[in-house]
Amino acid sequence: MPVCNRLNDRLPNLLERLQSRPTRPRSSLVHAWGGKYPVVLRCGVPTPPGFSDSSPFTAQVNGVTWFQHETGDVVVWTAILHGLNLELTVPKHYEGQGAFLVDLSNAIRASGLA
Repeated sequence: MPVCNRLNDRLPNLLERLQSRPTRPRSSLVHAWGGKYPVVLRCGVPTPPGFSDSSPFTAQVNGVTWFQHETGDVVVWTAILHGLNLELTVPKHYEGQGAFLVDLSNAIRASGLA
């Protein structure tokens, strides 16, 4: 997806203190940071069930709408964009997940997706 490639060019090498790492299999649609329990960003996901503009589980971060839901041992944040959504899966043991959203919202805005 060309739009995802545009975003990939703007993604940070460090997400807070987590180093960018290759994914297996390699894909321009998936990016990861961290070691044994990585934070993973997927490009081009559907709008999640339960999302609405008035949902109490939404947050606005630097002009990007993020929808949160928890499943198992991860928190899933979905950036709701015009025609394209991004999904950030974060293991629950990471504190301060809002900082991840700030870093990624900045990259999303710089790529022109928001």
